[in-house]
Amino acid sequence: MYPVVPREWKERTRGHIAIDMDACILCGICGKKCPTDAITVDRGAKTWSIGRMQCIQCSCCVDVCPKKCLVNEATYTTPAVYKIVDTYEKPEEQGAAANEGSLKCDDTCVFCGICAKKCPQGAIEVDRAEKKWEVDDDKCTRCGLCIEGCPKKSLKIE
Repeated sequence: MYPVVPREWKERTRGHIAIDMDACILCGICGKKCPTDAITVDRGAKTWSIGRMQCIQCSCCVDVCPKKCLVNEATYTTPAVYKIVDTYEKPEEQGAAANEGSLKCDDTCVFCGICAKKCPQGAIEVDRAEKKWEVDDDKCTRCGLCIEGCPKKSLKIE
């Protein structure tokens, strides 16, 4: 009876990746982890794009998203004779922006470097010999992966 009667999708159906752009921080982790390079994140233009015909619905991007703004919906992309690329723009934020504030490290830091290893953007530099910790605010997306990885819980966003 399709298309008159909408199809009932099974619980474990993998159809297409959907994004909540309001929750997305454009960190780019999903694009780096995508095995087919179907996802492109442009922080400068504030856009997130997915090549629908490249995506294999593996849900790798859904699993690694720190803000859980990606989901694998149980509906399929409409077939077409051309490659479909969906591009979403980040809306202008009202009030306090998600990327406001800066990452700070307190006196309990042991300069182990785990935070630098966890950072997907390479925004953190740790010099254990000189007991020096620095963050590049332009590169930092405030995804929180460094905060979760810190064994001393020395990091916070202020």
